[in-house]
Amino acid sequence: MIRILPGTEIPASELEVLEVFRELAPPEIQWLRDHGQLMQADRDDIVVTPSEPALHMFVLLSGAIHWKFGIPGNTVMFTEARIGAVGGALPFSRATTYRGQGVASETSRALRLHRDQFDEMLAHIPRLGARLVAIMSDRVKRSTQLADHREKMSALGKLAAGVAHEINNPAAALKSASTELRDRMAELIRLGPELMVKNVKPEHVQAAARFRERVMSRQAARAMSSVQRSEREDEIADWLESKKVPKHWVVAEQLTEAGITVADLDALATELPPDVLAMAIQWIEGSAGVHMLIGDILSAVERISQLVGSIKVYAHMDRAPEKEPHNLVEGLENTLVILGHKLKNKLIRVKREFDQSLPTVPVYAGELNQVWTNLIDNAIDAMEQGGTLTLRTKRERECACIEVADTGAGIPPEIKSRIFEPFFTTKPMGEGTGMGLDIVHRIITVQHEGDIEVQSRPGCTTFRVWIPLQPGAKPRQEA
Repeated sequence: MIRILPGTEIPASELEVLEVFRELAPPEIQWLRDHGQLMQADRDDIVVTPSEPALHMFVLLSGAIHWKFGIPGNTVMFTEARIGAVGGALPFSRATTYRGQGVASETSRALRLHRDQFDEMLAHIPRLGARLVAIMSDRVKRSTQLADHREKMSALGKLAAGVAHEINNPAAALKSASTELRDRMAELIRLGPELMVKNVKPEHVQAAARFRERVMSRQAARAMSSVQRSEREDEIADWLESKKVPKHWVVAEQLTEAGITVADLDALATELPPDVLAMAIQWIEGSAGVHMLIGDILSAVERISQLVGSIKVYAHMDRAPEKEPHNLVEGLENTLVILGHKLKNKLIRVKREFDQSLPTVPVYAGELNQVWTNLIDNAIDAMEQGGTLTLRTKRERECACIEVADTGAGIPPEIKSRIFEPFFTTKPMGEGTGMGLDIVHRIITVQHEGDIEVQSRPGCTTFRVWIPLQPGAKPRQEA
């Protein structure tokens, strides 16, 4: 249980040895004792909670406090405060609430000073101000590094999820086609010796081969309605059954797809001996099926290859860490591939309005793809089922302008001016770092010397990004 006692309960000698209070005069140490409080906490006591007003500065005298921040589904420890550590609110800080949780990991004692005392403290102990500013600067740097790392891990998670979803379908198709191909090849191997011992003449082989080529073309049935297709398939199945063709229902489906009719089969029957006909039809359908399955396998492999290529370009692997000419449309398209599963899950329509005459732009492609990922992912999250995502590129003076627009509910006017602030997020605790748009802003304005703005109303939110086409070109606002 947290206990608060007068600061005079803290021996002056205990404060004098702490780094932050090093070489302070006895009257200055006494001021801290007179105006501060002694906080005592047992193990597992919660010292501060997220979103609680940031009212106190803490200087740890003994024990340890873990400062933790939320991430989706979990919390992560930012730092462990030990003797002499300064935490909580600090002078000159604009933070009004605690962003994380402070938990005593063992029995702990700390000097606690209310923020209302900060001005008087700096007036009585001026040299303490510089020390606290240095502590605050170091804390901001470390928290920004942590947030950047978490944002990159979040982006990596989105990439991994996107890859898993997008590659699953062609991989499943590849497995299914390979299994069926194995079974069909086994059947063809079985038929070979049987056909060899039959009275098969060269003209019989030629007739079967011609029929097989027609089946392999697989074109004529596309114009049939579903009712016509079903009727045709039943007719062929009955004909095959009368000729004692094994698995006649499976063979009928393949022949129907190829546009074969009963009349065609009757014609084939006149060219082949009755004792060869059933096996010949099995060989025709089996070899045509193998051809089809090989096509399906090649299609699945090609899709996987395209996905790998998109991922490689998206991640900008094997490239030097410097600006290179980049096709902006290619980067947007590769990002759509990565987030394709989210678009499909929400039935979101994508409108592309690309200026094909836009030249390549010198950029850090890997970082820029992180921009598109954040903007498009946020747009998807903002929309309900069946929304529309619009991607637009155009040239504005000496800049390339890229727009990402969604049909979501919009950004409330009262928070619109804050969305690019570090750590600001509208998402619940643990679902957002508040660093996504801050990182976007830094990548565009600092790394690429460009600009970004947002316009929003219910049903239409548009982020506009300007990137100079040439080094030194001014962003849109300064043009």
